[in-house]
Amino acid sequence: MRSFARLLFALCLPFAAHAASDVPTALEPWRAWVMHDQEFRACPLISGRAGAQAGDYLCAWPGTLALAADAHGASLAQRWRVDADSWVPLPGDAAHWPQEVTVDGQPAAVVDREGPALRLAAGSHEIRARIPWTDRPQALRVPESVGLIALSIDGRTVAPVQRDGDEVTLGRVAVEAPEADSLQLRVYRRLEDGVPALLSTRIEIAVSGQAREEVFGPALPPGFDPLSLASAWPARLDADGRLRVRVQPGSDTLVLEARALSPVDAVKARVPGEPWPQQEIWSYAAAPALRVTVANAELPVDPAQAQVPAEWAQLPAFALGDGATLATEQRSRGQDPDAQNQLRLEREMWLDFDGHGWFARDRVRGRMLRDWRLDVAPPFLLERAQAGDDPLLVTRGEQPGSTGVEWRSAEVDLGAGVRIEPTSAAWPIAGWRSNFDGISATVHLPDGYRLLAAPGADFARGSWVSAWTLYDVFVAAVLALLAWRLLGWAGVSVAVAYVVLGYQEPGSPRWLLLAALGLGLALRALPAGRLARAFEWTRRVVLIVLALAALPFVAGQLRTAMHPQLEGSATGRATDFDFGVARRQAMAPAPRSGEGEVAADAMQDEAAVATAPLPASAPAAPPPAELAKSQAAGGVFRHRAMSQKIERYGESTVLQTGAGEPGWTRGQRYELGWSGRVVPEQTMRLLIAPSWLVRILRVLLVGLLAWLVVRLLKPVVRAWKAPPHAAAAAFVALFALAAPHARAQAFPPGDLLAGLRARLAEAPKCAPSCAAYANAHVVAHGDEIRVALEAHALERVALP
Repeated sequence: MRSFARLLFALCLPFAAHAASDVPTALEPWRAWVMHDQEFRACPLISGRAGAQAGDYLCAWPGTLALAADAHGASLAQRWRVDADSWVPLPGDAAHWPQEVTVDGQPAAVVDREGPALRLAAGSHEIRARIPWTDRPQALRVPESVGLIALSIDGRTVAPVQRDGDEVTLGRVAVEAPEADSLQLRVYRRLEDGVPALLSTRIEIAVSGQAREEVFGPALPPGFDPLSLASAWPARLDADGRLRVRVQPGSDTLVLEARALSPVDAVKARVPGEPWPQQEIWSYAAAPALRVTVANAELPVDPAQAQVPAEWAQLPAFALGDGATLATEQRSRGQDPDAQNQLRLEREMWLDFDGHGWFARDRVRGRMLRDWRLDVAPPFLLERAQAGDDPLLVTRGEQPGSTGVEWRSAEVDLGAGVRIEPTSAAWPIAGWRSNFDGISATVHLPDGYRLLAAPGADFARGSWVSAWTLYDVFVAAVLALLAWRLLGWAGVSVAVAYVVLGYQEPGSPRWLLLAALGLGLALRALPAGRLARAFEWTRRVVLIVLALAALPFVAGQLRTAMHPQLEGSATGRATDFDFGVARRQAMAPAPRSGEGEVAADAMQDEAAVATAPLPASAPAAPPPAELAKSQAAGGVFRHRAMSQKIERYGESTVLQTGAGEPGWTRGQRYELGWSGRVVPEQTMRLLIAPSWLVRILRVLLVGLLAWLVVRLLKPVVRAWKAPPHAAAAAFVALFALAAPHARAQAFPPGDLLAGLRARLAEAPKCAPSCAAYANAHVVAHGDEIRVALEAHALERVALP
């Protein structure tokens, strides 16, 4: 109720809005453009906030909600003041959805945004709606942001309004026959191997009838002590192990955590009497990092058929009745020698502008089960590595030329910068000396380059080969066949070359070319007459359209051949380069003796690489998973696992930040992927057409298209008896009209717009102390309280 009371006394002071520095007249039309997603700055600033984000401003202010409820539904009426386009919550929920919603008398769309909501433009609006029902609920959801409510039930005004959070009480409706009391339970348990073993019990309760207290259990089998109990309903665990729950109509899930008092080789289920189900569903979670175990019971079940909770669906499940036993068989102690690391690699890579090398930004995620070191092998060179925001020390690996980092945590989230300079056409897919369960890569090529294919990848979206489908091959074959029958062997050679080079190019007139070839071939077979004349005129129209469509395509190809950077309309940010060497300042002990000492012995280009090799015999023993001792204080049981952190370095340790890293997004972008397990020995090839070759092919493509168009137009020109120089002059004139004209830059520079945005997005100079109360006068009379506040404000603020 405290938050509700604070909302009752909130007020908005309409002082002059914070004005940024004067905007030049030439930039004034760009104000809305640069302030995209910053519209909230037109709203009052909440007093005490810094004004740096949307949550620091109040853009929608609710008026009093008039709520009239009866046996058939509830009518809503409310005014909202909105200073910038905002989402406005409405009363109701999925079971009681607002209907017939109008804003200022016009129908409005309501969508689900954690409850029904409207999108309102700036201004003052009146909202009306109705929520129908057949049985009036005991409570109706009203957003907590709505502080003032005028409630009437069956025509009678209700004051004061009873409210609990976002629930407004409407009261119980008398029914002729109360619903009979019933209780149904479903019990799911998850036994997790460990030291100690942990038992998680989920009890799903479905209740009908009156609110009451129910007692059932014991809830735990012998040999387990409780750690915690979580429930939305009031519940407690008695000393005898029985659960005491204050139930109400509806459903809830109780979660009871417990630990084993001794090592567990077998667990015998103890099923209490009614209403406890006669069979419990048990799931078993092994701990392969500690030992290899297998669970067995008399009645295994399918987790999906047994409706096991989704987070346990991948575990083996068993149905246990009273006295049934779940036994665990130990196959071996310690980690499974055949277990592999469970890692995935996400890579973004850029080709150098000279095409001789690559830079890759890698992200390795997953679980580490063995080896405890991540290395890259030539032609890959690890320039930097970090765990979260913490840089890691890069050292030489055991294999010649390899570089990598030590990793001492089971959970892996490694960021790395890798330099790749392949010396052959085939190079490793991952470059890391680890197996990966899946790899995804984004390839950026400079302007003018093209990825033809990526042999060795499961897919290469955007490459020239991947763009061809069976349908495209069929269309290309038909076009080549028509060219052969109409233009002979020279024609089919040119047509095939044109299709191979230009079929996937945007704007390529392939369908018009196909129609012109088909009509020309049909005219050869038709006898003289009306039908032949109709086909002849149709072919002439198609040829004219083909020539007109080819001109902008030709102009675009020639322009891109001369200036590859003009291709496409993608815009990218400037390349970012970060240089320097980070020095670790964390206060933590240096690496222990026997784990290999490393030292930086060289620094090149302000980014040093530590080259002290680790001894081959240095043990790499990861810290085992340690569980915090269970504590029982005041009847509340808690259990938490101690978090593992990467070992810190000494203050004098020099860590690498790598050389400059590209970040441009212009040029061509391709997506590569591998869905199965990828081993270090797997290789791939990236067949890339360099910029100079792509330029030549574009000019050749224009020549091939021109040859086809001229050959198809030759019979038409001959029939019209036009001189050749007239046809050439007409073609040149059309080309000049279709060619794009150079224009001066009409947009302000990006840095100027960025500066304008920064100025317009400035927080008030007085933030966060822009307003304060000077005096308050409170008068209480009966059930009414009047408050008069004197507030001093320097800006337009929302003052609580």
